[in-house]
Amino acid sequence: MSDEIKALLEAALFMSGRSLGIEDMAKICNLGNIGAVRKSMEELQADYSAKNGALEIHESDGRYAMRVKKEYEGRVMHLAPETDMAPAVLKTLALIAYEQPIKQSEVIKQRGNGAYKYIKKLQDAELIESHKSSRTRILTVTAKFRDYFQIQDLKQMTGKEEPPQEVEQVSAEPQE
Repeated sequence: MSDEIKALLEAALFMSGRSLGIEDMAKICNLGNIGAVRKSMEELQADYSAKNGALEIHESDGRYAMRVKKEYEGRVMHLAPETDMAPAVLKTLALIAYEQPIKQSEVIKQRGNGAYKYIKKLQDAELIESHKSSRTRILTVTAKFRDYFQIQDLKQMTGKEEPPQEVEQVSAEPQE
């Protein structure tokens, strides 16, 4: 049964085009035993490693994704489909990623009132988080953002330290 589970996990990672958590994969496999799913994922990772091919199964913060290895990425990146995010949403995401932690009011000030809608889209896509801090909200990127853009160290990208994570999480309602 392990080969069947691994095949299903491989198909799920390929089709999703994003990272998946163990719980998500357990549901896909119709298994309540998360340990068995984790073991199968580790075996699948080892299989891909042993193949020495162009693809790998990457794990970050308990989430797994299938991706092209870095050494092949530059030669095939032009084949990737265009993003489904509008340029204004991407610019808002770039601002948040670079300036994080950043007050929502500062994003609105720089990007205009339309940014409330962009922030909501980014939260729905699980690329950013909103944390309540006093009477405002603080925006930061998520592990899914780092997985999607294959950024291991935000400090390397921005020259800044990782943002603190001890504030209370809240919903994406546009209130400021």
